[in-house]
Amino acid sequence: MKKILLAASTLSLSGCLNNSSPSECQSTQVVPVSSAIGPKTVTVNQPATYSLTYQPGSPCGKLSSVAEQVPVAANTHLLGVQVDYNGCNCPQTTTLAQALYTFVPTQPGTYYFRFVTASGYLTDTLVAK
Repeated sequence: MKKILLAASTLSLSGCLNNSSPSECQSTQVVPVSSAIGPKTVTVNQPATYSLTYQPGSPCGKLSSVAEQVPVAANTHLLGVQVDYNGCNCPQTTTLAQALYTFVPTQPGTYYFRFVTASGYLTDTLVAK
């Protein structure tokens, strides 16, 4: 899954060809996160919410979800922002967008979040007490 998320994050976000059928002009892709801001500590069973900044790549892209692979290692979560694209003539854009990811630890310990970026991963640590 790690390789799939990383490969998906490097895909081109340009639109489909003009002569494509409508179903070929719809896709879901994982896009890179440019920043992840969240708490460093939290109480067990209380939510920790991270604000993720990402670039959809075109105005045809809308947030689908924050995809999560749990666990890739002990208490390590691999996360990527999934974007749905609808439309064949979508210009590229540099506009940034926001997504929220909420995690509720059920046990005390240290949790690691690896957010997919354009060049690898952005790692954040959360301590649950």
